[in-house]
Amino acid sequence: MNKYKITFLSFFFLFVIVANSYSQAINEINIKPFQLLRKAKIAEKSGDIFTAIDLYELYDQMNPDNPKVISALGHLYLREKRYSNAKKFLLKSYEIDPKNNLIDLYHLATILQTLGEYDEAKTFYKKFISEAKPNKDLKEYSKMAKNQIDALENIQELINNPLNVIITLLDTAVNKPHIEFSPIPFDDDKLIFGSLSENEVKYYNPDEDKLPVRKFYIAQRKTNDEWKNLGEFDPVINGEDVNTGNGTFSYDKQRFYFTRCEKDFKNNIVCKIFVSNLTDNLWSEPEALPEIINMPGYTSTMPAVGLSRLNTDMLYFVSNRPEGKGGMDIWFSYFDKKKNEWKEPKNCGKKINTILDEITPYYNIETRTLYFSSNGYPGLGGFDIFRTEGEGNSFDGVQNVGAPINSSFDDLYYILTNDRQRAYFTSNRSGGYSLRHENCCDDIYEVIFKDYINIAATGRVFGITDTAFFNAIKDQYRKDMTLNFDLNNNSDDVELLYNYPVTLYKIDPKTDKELFIKTDYTTPGYYFFNNLEQGFDYFISVKDLNKKEKRLPFSTKNIFKSDTLHLDAIIISTFPKESFVVQNIYYEFAKADLTQEARSTIDNTIYRILIANPSIIVEISSHTDSIDTEERNLILSQKRAQSVVDYLIKKGINPERLVPKGYGESFPIAPNSNPDGTDNPEGRAKNRRTEFKVIGILDDDVEIIYEED
Repeated sequence: MNKYKITFLSFFFLFVIVANSYSQAINEINIKPFQLLRKAKIAEKSGDIFTAIDLYELYDQMNPDNPKVISALGHLYLREKRYSNAKKFLLKSYEIDPKNNLIDLYHLATILQTLGEYDEAKTFYKKFISEAKPNKDLKEYSKMAKNQIDALENIQELINNPLNVIITLLDTAVNKPHIEFSPIPFDDDKLIFGSLSENEVKYYNPDEDKLPVRKFYIAQRKTNDEWKNLGEFDPVINGEDVNTGNGTFSYDKQRFYFTRCEKDFKNNIVCKIFVSNLTDNLWSEPEALPEIINMPGYTSTMPAVGLSRLNTDMLYFVSNRPEGKGGMDIWFSYFDKKKNEWKEPKNCGKKINTILDEITPYYNIETRTLYFSSNGYPGLGGFDIFRTEGEGNSFDGVQNVGAPINSSFDDLYYILTNDRQRAYFTSNRSGGYSLRHENCCDDIYEVIFKDYINIAATGRVFGITDTAFFNAIKDQYRKDMTLNFDLNNNSDDVELLYNYPVTLYKIDPKTDKELFIKTDYTTPGYYFFNNLEQGFDYFISVKDLNKKEKRLPFSTKNIFKSDTLHLDAIIISTFPKESFVVQNIYYEFAKADLTQEARSTIDNTIYRILIANPSIIVEISSHTDSIDTEERNLILSQKRAQSVVDYLIKKGINPERLVPKGYGESFPIAPNSNPDGTDNPEGRAKNRRTEFKVIGILDDDVEIIYEED
C-alpha cells in the first residue's frame, strides 16, 4: 500500500514555510523541462512542498496534463491544506489517467468531506468502491471508503449532538501566522508549545541563508484569560539550528521527551526522540533515545508517556518503521529499570492503527485513555481526534471524541490539563490566523468542559505485625531451650504504613476487565487518587509482603458533583521493622567460618523464615564486642555476615534476597566492661551476635508481557 500513501512528513518537519527562489530564477533563465522536473522531485522529497509546487506548476505550463505531475500537484496541495487546488488537480489526475490514478479518487472524496461537501463526497466514495473492485491492492481503501460512507450517514448525529464545551482560539501571544503545535499544559497557568515565531512568509536560499527553525515557547495565562508570551521554554532543549517540537513530560515531571528533525545524507527528513532530565531544577543536555527506539533510517516522533505496571515510563510514539499496519503508526515501549534499557517497541495493534496515518498520541494516566488523531477512521473529515482505553497493544474500540472539538478539517495534538477541566488541541479550521491561505496553518485552541466535576478518593493503610510469621518458630524454640531466639521485640502494634504501594483499578463496563490506572504511595498512611471519572466502578488493591491482596471496591456512578470519597481503612499483615537476634550462631575465635552448631541454628531460624516467606528481602548483620581495633572488628563482622549469606545461597536461597552487613563494635546492646573498668564477659557475649531484619520485598516482575487482543 505504501506506493499510494500520502506522506505526512509535514507533521514531523512541521511545514518548512521557507522556499528558495527557484521559481523566480527559472523564469529568468532557459531551463529544459526535464531539468525542471528533476528539481521539482528533489524539492518534494526534501519536504520543501512550496518550491515543489512552484516547479511542478511551471512544468505543467510547459508540458500540460502529465498525469504523474498533475497527481503530484494534487497531493502537494493536499499537504499544504490548500483544499480547493488539491480538489481540482486530484479530479483532473483521475480524469486523465483513471487506471493508474484511481487512488486519487479516494483522496478527492476525503477532500470533499473536509470541505463539508458531504453529499458529493459520498458520491465519489461510491464511485471509487465500484471502480476499485478488481484491484486487490486497493482492498483496504475500499473498506475505509465504505466506513466513511457509513460515517457520512451518521455525521449529522455528531454535529447535532455537540459536547457541552466552550472552544476558544488562543490569542496572538500564542498563535502566529505560521503553524503552532504540540501544546503542553505546564503548572496551573502556563502552556508550552511549538512554533516558528515569525509573522510573515519569508523566502530563503537554502544554500546561502540561515533557515529559521521551530522551537518550544512558553506562555502564561493572565487574569483576564489573555496570554503573555514568555519567550523560549529552555535553550538547552531547543538547541540551535534544528527543528524541535512534539514534547511531553514524564508522570513525575523529571524527564522531558521531545523530537528533533533533520535531513539525512539522502536529503530525507528523519526525526528522532530525545530526552532531557531535570537535575537541580535545570534541564540536562538532551540525549537521543537508543536505536531500539530511534531505528536508523526511519522516523520516530511525537512521544507520549504513560506508566507501565512496574511504575516506569511507558513511551508511545509515532513511526514509519517496518512491520506497521500502514502509513504512520503508533508504537510503544517501556523502560526496564532492572536492565536499565528500553524494551523492543511493539505496534499498538490493529485496534489503533490503520493503513493510513495515526499521529499525535497523548496518554492520560488518570483514566488510562489514549487519545490520537487519525485519517483512517470514519470521522467528520481530515484528521479527527479519537480515544480508546487500555495500554500497550491491548485497547478497546476507538471512539470519536465528537464535535465541536472535531471539525471537518484537521484536528490534532489533543491534550488534557491535569484536572481534566480543560483541554488543548490544534486545528486548521477556518477562522484561525492564516498565512498563505485560509486553512494553511494549525492554531492552538482551548476547550473548557462545562460539565466538569472532580472526584477524588482517599483512605488509610494500616499494618499489623504478622504474628504467624514467628509462631511456629517460637514454639520450636520453647521445646529446645538450646536455641534461644530473641522474640522480645515481637508485638501486635498497629501502625500507619509509610511509602507503601496502593494501586487503583477501574472496571471496564463493556468487558468487565480490570484496568490498571496507577500506583500511589502512602504519605504517611494515606493514599490519594484524584481526577476519577464519573460513572465507573473502581477498586483499591493493596498487597502484603507475601503478595496476598486485599481489595476495596467503590463506585463513582452516583456522584454528580465534585467530591472526595473517604474510603474505609485497609489493614494488612506486615513484618516487624526491628532486628531480631539469632543466638547460638558461633564462630571460631577471630574467624568467620561457621561452626556446625551455627549451621544448625541457621537451618532452624533464618532459613525456615525465608522458605516460608519467599518474597522477603532480609539484612543479615553481624556484630562484635570491642576486643581488637574498630577497623578489624568491622572487617571481621562483614566477613561473618557474608558467611551466613553464602551458606544460605548454597541451600538455594536467591542471592537477591540477602544483604550482608557488618557493623563491627558500633552498636553494642550491653556494656563490654563493668563500671569499675573490669571486663564484662556477659556483655561481650551479648554483643557478639547475628541479627536479621526484613528490609523489603523481592520485585519478581521481570518483564511485562503485552499481548494484542
